Amino acid sequence: MRGSGDAGSTRCAVCLKALPEFAEMPAMTGQMDILGGAVEHANPGLAELDSEECFVALNPAFLSVLGQSEAELLGRHWSLTVHPEDHSRTREAYAEARSTGRGYVEIRAVRADSTISHQAITITREETEGGGFGGYRCAQKGIPEPRQEQTALVVAVDSSPNGSFLINATGQICAANRVVEMLFGYQRGELIGRPVEMLLPAGFEDSPAKSHEYAGWDLSGRRKDGVEIPVQVYLKRIETPAGQVTLCAIIDISQRVGHEHQLELSKQAAEAASRAKSDFLARMSHEIRTPMNLIMGMNALLLESPLNETQRQHVEISYRNLRRLLRLINGILDLSKVEAGGLTLERNPLDLNEVLAECEATMTSAIAKKGLQFRMSIDPDASRYWIGDPERLQQVLMNLIGNSVKFTSQGKIELAVRRATGSRGEEGLRFEVSDTGCGVPPDKSEVIFEAFQQAEGGMGRPFEGSGLGLAIARTLVTLMSGRIWLEQQPDAGSKFVFTAFFTPAAQNAVQSKVAVAPAAVAARRLDPGIRVLLVEDNSENMILLQAYLENLSLSLDFASNGMEALEKRQQRDYDLVLMDIQMPVMDGYTATREIRSWESGKGLPGVPIVALTAHALSGARRESMEAGCAEHLTKPVDRKDLIEAIAKFSKRPAAQVEIIPDPLPEGIEALRPSYLAKRLLDLARLRDALGAGDFATIQSIGHNCKGTGRGYGFPEISSAGAAVERAARALDADGVAESIHQFERSIRVSEPFGLSAGVAS
Repeated sequence: MRGSGDAGSTRCAVCLKALPEFAEMPAMTGQMDILGGAVEHANPGLAELDSEECFVALNPAFLSVLGQSEAELLGRHWSLTVHPEDHSRTREAYAEARSTGRGYVEIRAVRADSTISHQAITITREETEGGGFGGYRCAQKGIPEPRQEQTALVVAVDSSPNGSFLINATGQICAANRVVEMLFGYQRGELIGRPVEMLLPAGFEDSPAKSHEYAGWDLSGRRKDGVEIPVQVYLKRIETPAGQVTLCAIIDISQRVGHEHQLELSKQAAEAASRAKSDFLARMSHEIRTPMNLIMGMNALLLESPLNETQRQHVEISYRNLRRLLRLINGILDLSKVEAGGLTLERNPLDLNEVLAECEATMTSAIAKKGLQFRMSIDPDASRYWIGDPERLQQVLMNLIGNSVKFTSQGKIELAVRRATGSRGEEGLRFEVSDTGCGVPPDKSEVIFEAFQQAEGGMGRPFEGSGLGLAIARTLVTLMSGRIWLEQQPDAGSKFVFTAFFTPAAQNAVQSKVAVAPAAVAARRLDPGIRVLLVEDNSENMILLQAYLENLSLSLDFASNGMEALEKRQQRDYDLVLMDIQMPVMDGYTATREIRSWESGKGLPGVPIVALTAHALSGARRESMEAGCAEHLTKPVDRKDLIEAIAKFSKRPAAQVEIIPDPLPEGIEALRPSYLAKRLLDLARLRDALGAGDFATIQSIGHNCKGTGRGYGFPEISSAGAAVERAARALDADGVAESIHQFERSIRVSEPFGLSAGVAS
């Protein structure tokens, strides 16, 4: 398509109407020579290039801008007339014109004398008669001096630290800066006219790129070598002389994504460590509770047997410390529930006076033993009746008062209760526990609320404790929609304050619920011959459970693992299954599910299964229920709780009467006189202990009588012993005195059954 200058000039004239600048030029039919002359002297520079981007025709205006002759340029590539730094953008404009029909670029044209002329070039595609690609037509206009600043802006964009490229209306790349080349591994010539999906393949078609602006869109880009890289995309639609385009800014976020990945790995590691800790707590809880169940059970049985004073004292000390150890374990389990988000509050009737009285009664002995004074004041405006969790409220108060007792060697402890109003107007209470103890250093005021922390750390710290109490107290207070904090005292001592919010309740509502609750829980009589399958792999636990149940008219069968339990269930029917959980061969959960599956396949009603396990972490009860158990009892289990569970869940209906071994086991009649005589000795010990303020001994005697009276056929003594135990636990001296009178009456009522015979012997 390269030709002479005359041909080029004529051809250039013919093509003018295809250029936008001349779209409105009037027709001059039959006067081509005049038109040619007009074109030769037209102000815009006009040129045609072939498919290889070489000049084939130029008008005088185009030549004058360059200061060269037509002969010097015909057949030469346009790059000879453009500043080298503008070559890349010019190539992109030609590529856009070839693919879309039109391109636009602002360049620095290089004149023959090496001077620079700023020009705007509009490029259009030329078609052949057959509809193929025939070359290019160019119109060139000078750019006023201020437009040079835009050229500087283009250079600045090309030097930007972030990638930038333009997308035309059809989704093709029409310009790109050097960062895009570096980021994706392409040369700009490889990108121009190509679809944007070659750089951003993941979901770009669904982006808002072609409709409106969008900022901060995370995508996966694809390099030339196929490697995917994380990028962040910013889109902006703009109008240019070349038409509407979308500016796409690209930021490489590989480093950020790498940090996020590391954070995610750290999070997963922390979660794995937390799960490992929870698993460890579950295992340790089970491993500790299993021997504790045996030791406490055997201690309880020893306390119910004839012992001399020294033996009884030793067993009582052992029993008290076992219960102390159990409280510590329960504290650790409470902490694990806190961390797992499984610690919840009950909604029960709450009498503030009863909660405070229970706290005072429980702490009186410890306070008196250290010679401290205790004062309690209640604001008359503070409501008394609520719906909440009295036990958890008492737990917080007992913890704070107990801390004050521990850290106060002389002086007093005060508990003040006031009305509180929340930020949204809700009603509640404010509790203040202050003392004259050693206080808490200011730098430790927050640390002490963390788990396993004390103000004095290290092996040489002067005070015992696990450091769990305040951490659990803070969680409980938070669950009560309140907060807890330490107020610094001007003098020695500390002052802990917390708020708690409950649902207000009327007096009759609370009292009626409290009154009905005990009546709703009636003791049951076990029907003779109830068939119980006891599944337990620990032989010592088996002995203990047999001892618990030996005076009851039960038919006991035994299995040492879940597989054996399944086989026995398939061989015979039972009224109840007591199922341990952690066992060899087959665990209790699996055995329960297998039993349920077998029963379902046979169309048989399900035998009640009670989980009897040392698993006590949050979730253990839920797992038991999901496996198909009717109840979940945690070891160490109280004998009374075990018997009530058998009565409640066995398939045979039970009458609503007291638990009485009926008939009495053989040989018990001969032992009843001696039993009553020993209770007279207990009566004397109770009175001596009351005079000495020894509530621990009183509680132990009451517990012993509560557990043994029915076994010897004296339910009145069991009831009286329970009353003694309750009053002693509450440190209620008046209540203890009254319950001792009740205990004495129960012995006298029982006299006709052999007291005199026992005394005579």
